[in-house]
Amino acid sequence: MLGFENQPRLLAIFPYTAEARSYISSNNFDLDAILTNPLFERVREKGKERVLSSLRDMKLGEQKLYNSEECKVELLSFIVSRMMASVIGDRFLINRLAVTEGKVAEERLNGDYSSMLVPLAREFGIDPQPWGDDYRLKFTAFLKYSSKMRSPEWKLLYQKMDHGYVVVGKLRLTRLVEQAITDYLSERLPPYTDAIRNSLRREIAEVTEALESIKKEYQRDTLGEIEPARYPPCMREILRQIQNSENVPQMGRFAIVTFLHAIGMTPEQIFEVFSSVPDFRAEKTRYQIEHITGKISSTEYSVPECSTMKSYGICHNPDTLCAQPWMKHPLTYYKQKGKKPRAASRKQQPDKPR
Repeated sequence: MLGFENQPRLLAIFPYTAEARSYISSNNFDLDAILTNPLFERVREKGKERVLSSLRDMKLGEQKLYNSEECKVELLSFIVSRMMASVIGDRFLINRLAVTEGKVAEERLNGDYSSMLVPLAREFGIDPQPWGDDYRLKFTAFLKYSSKMRSPEWKLLYQKMDHGYVVVGKLRLTRLVEQAITDYLSERLPPYTDAIRNSLRREIAEVTEALESIKKEYQRDTLGEIEPARYPPCMREILRQIQNSENVPQMGRFAIVTFLHAIGMTPEQIFEVFSSVPDFRAEKTRYQIEHITGKISSTEYSVPECSTMKSYGICHNPDTLCAQPWMKHPLTYYKQKGKKPRAASRKQQPDKPR
């Protein structure tokens, strides 16, 4: 137990813990009242804003929890936001909300609530043990959450070990806890019911409208006038994973950056593509994109060939065009798709990518 069952502020700030759930259960909050009673209108409105904030800018509003009533509203708004995500059922929305909650937790644990790091880690089965100024974890706990982090520095091979335990610093432990919270919230939603849908019809409609608008804006801003219908299946799948806030392997990210750059996207447009990735880090992502595209380096990296994509397991859903013996490169696919049909009697070898 975290030991803050009698501290409403902590329950509201960490609403996904067992103690928060226990608090809600022991206080017998009436679900029908939360969904319909005018006295809970503020809870429903704040729950909706919680979802909209995660969609719009990946941040939650500042919590001004001056008294127990505000803490209760904050805690219940989390429950309402989860109900709405469950009813809408859109994976992009669910992942986005989970990622936002995880990022907010990381900020808090690196700030005023650093004392909650170890207890919260134990809440999710990480069980860190003090090791000098660092912590040591069972390698199974480390792997469970670090496997979602595709950067090479998270590979077990590069970790400091102590008798079968992985040694991590505070920042890395915080990052693992963030991932644990994100995974938990993206995988476990309250059950969908018609009562929830009917009672939150207005709020759900508003969120759904915003969701569709953001998806269209996202598509327009990140793809511009470039023709996505010409993308090879591998790049379409990587983009789909990114747009659904799924984790993409490091090589997949490298491939899509080089591909989008090669067909004319600016580094800023490519940066926007990655804003919904679960382990998105703005400064690091911008640096990597600008480095790969040659903006801040002396090298402009090339798009990997099809053989390289296959060797890394990111050759997704090959079609009949991919099966052509001369199809060796994603840019060849893109160029070939852009050509006007010619007479069937004339066989043409496609242009090779530069």
